[in-house]
Amino acid sequence: MNSTQANGMAERVRSYLDGRDAEVLELARDLIRTPSPNPPGDERAVADLITERLRELGVDDITRVGFDETRPNVLARVRGTAPGPTLILSGHIDTKPAGDMDAWETDPWDPVLRDGDLIGLGSGDMKAAVAGMMYAAAALKHAQQAGDGFAGELVLVFTADEEAGAQFGSKWLADNGHLSADAAVIGEPSGITEEWQSVHLVSRGAALFKIAVFGTQMHSSISDRLPGVNATVKMARLIDRMDREFKAYLTYEEHPLCPVGPTVNVGVMAEGGVFYGVYPGNAEFACDVRTLPGMTEESVKADLERFLADAMADDPELRAELRWHLMVPAVEIDADHPVVAAFVAAAGEVLGTAPELDAFPGATDAPYFQLGAGIPTVAAFGPGMLPRAHSPNEYMDADGAALSASIYALAALHYLDEATS
Repeated sequence: MNSTQANGMAERVRSYLDGRDAEVLELARDLIRTPSPNPPGDERAVADLITERLRELGVDDITRVGFDETRPNVLARVRGTAPGPTLILSGHIDTKPAGDMDAWETDPWDPVLRDGDLIGLGSGDMKAAVAGMMYAAAALKHAQQAGDGFAGELVLVFTADEEAGAQFGSKWLADNGHLSADAAVIGEPSGITEEWQSVHLVSRGAALFKIAVFGTQMHSSISDRLPGVNATVKMARLIDRMDREFKAYLTYEEHPLCPVGPTVNVGVMAEGGVFYGVYPGNAEFACDVRTLPGMTEESVKADLERFLADAMADDPELRAELRWHLMVPAVEIDADHPVVAAFVAAAGEVLGTAPELDAFPGATDAPYFQLGAGIPTVAAFGPGMLPRAHSPNEYMDADGAALSASIYALAALHYLDEATS
């Protein structure tokens, strides 16, 4: 595509999106109105809505695939008029559960507009971004029909199950050969202290595991007469020690985009004992460690075993065992990759200021795109702020959905044009 054609496409994209802010926002609200909490995990209704609205927008090359019918992933394609690279825009269509309903000031599935904010479950994480991607694809489709097209292909990949480990979503798609592209961008909320703050080059990993603690189960009335080990008390003391000391056991190399290093969350779940009258013989607590590039499942397990060995050596009554759940590895895209420059440039055009380059604190679908399917992937760039996600009264700037549509559409054109020039 020459510069005249590229400028023409960009102008037609802007023309299509001009005046549609309310439409994009209302689509985001409709997506919020369609519950998809995970667990339990069932994305059928929201996948139906996405499929219907894409067709209404003129995007009709749609595929729906998944492990089973309750866990659909939706893929939609807008093909250019000439061969070229493929860019994926991806968002997950599940949400965390609403949690404590008494902590919500509004119905989580009744999106409310208040003082310039959109309030609702999944607003920033990440149904507004999904709405923006759908309109970005529609903008490219209509702009191409109105004049010279673009080379290559834009693919929307809307994944199930991201909030519970991606086994039925991006991992399943990668394992079964459904992901293929030259670059991908995931629309997770990219603000930490302000919206649209950073293009996140790193997706930190997540090591998820439990520690089981064993004691002596017996009648509680004789715990002061017979020797015994209270598993719940031992668990509490181990949680405290782990919270204070475990980060120092972790083996990792410092990363310039991750100055705080890995994040250790001890006791994200805990349980112990049986009932009144029973001296607790078993207890268990769960942990969540956010890892850096270079940290592996083997290294984290080895660090855990060293920590537990030291703790048990210091307390001969302590018996504890690692029960591993899973690890999503950390990944990183090169800052010099053309897709990064394309999104920084588009954001600057739309927002008037260029975002920083940073690391996403959490884990995203990026590892399954990048390691599983071999696609260089931007871990997060989307509307919303991460601190508001997974919280009661989740909210974001109400204009974020429409802004994302413009940024995604123009960035796609920048990338496809640069990659073919």
